[in-house]
Amino acid sequence: MWCLGCGAVRSHPVCSGCAARLRPAPVRWIRGVLIRSAFVHEDPARAMVHRLKYRAAPPGRLGGLLAPLIPDDTTSLVPVPRVWLRRWRYGVDPALELARSLGRVTGLPVVEALVAPVWVHRRAGPSGQARGLPRFSRRTAVPPGAILIDDVVTTGATLVAAAAVTSITTAVTLTAAVR
Repeated sequence: MWCLGCGAVRSHPVCSGCAARLRPAPVRWIRGVLIRSAFVHEDPARAMVHRLKYRAAPPGRLGGLLAPLIPDDTTSLVPVPRVWLRRWRYGVDPALELARSLGRVTGLPVVEALVAPVWVHRRAGPSGQARGLPRFSRRTAVPPGAILIDDVVTTGATLVAAAAVTSITTAVTLTAAVR
């Protein structure tokens, strides 16, 4: 078993060194969406996201880290999809993989209800003003009690855009940028 933070061989999902450095993220409300994130987006949590997002590392036990954040009345998990060209380039849709990992832990079904655009300008890095809003479309009906799943939240624009299409008001992410 590998540590999800540093990659060292360990018997637990996160080694004691990484566990000591993980900081819980505060709950945030952004334009009507309640966002619960497991950790602040800094190492070693940042490394977890980057391994999944840019190296297509299997999510392994990441779902177990998100499970405590799931409201009791949740009925299904709706991943916020990555744009198709980045999904093809990196070989992974991180939110979908996190949702599947979380679904295995909780027994909740994953509903791929959203469709991402083929391409948008790079969103990681630019200020909130320069990012604009992603445009999702709905593929299928969203069950009552569903929540959004994503890998990281910065300004919240992506989650707000997904919530607008689905009418979902709760989201769970692995990490959150905290200013």
